[in-house]
Amino acid sequence: MTKSAVITGSFVIAGIVGAAVLLRARPIARDELAVEPTMPAAARQIVRSKMERHEAQMKALISRVVLLDDDGVARVAGEIFDEPALARPIAGDELNGLIPERFFALQDELRERARQLVIASGKHDREAVANEFAALAKSCVSCHQVFVHGNGAR
Repeated sequence: MTKSAVITGSFVIAGIVGAAVLLRARPIARDELAVEPTMPAAARQIVRSKMERHEAQMKALISRVVLLDDDGVARVAGEIFDEPALARPIAGDELNGLIPERFFALQDELRERARQLVIASGKHDREAVANEFAALAKSCVSCHQVFVHGNGAR
């Protein structure tokens, strides 16, 4: 190999590496999401802690669904179902009264979807597992919509 070929090859490789570094996908941090102040900070923190637990559960659940691990699906979906729910506000309940009603409806929907996913995985019904997982994920996305943008659709 000639010296000029080595130098040219080095520049080509350096250019490819540089382009890959500059064009790589960057993760979006939670704090970078544009959040409108639809709930006071204390109420947001309560909901956020619940969502963070669901993040880990959803990662485990998608893995179990894709790997066709019915026992694993039932276990994780059961954890989601068994998760303590935030109580709907009652008279004089200042903190939970600050959380939009839509959140509570979606919380109920999530529990029902998790229950249906446990049932589908117990029957080893792959199509039902896929459909129930999709419905459960849809309720998560809807809840995030409420959390980030409030009750209004965006």
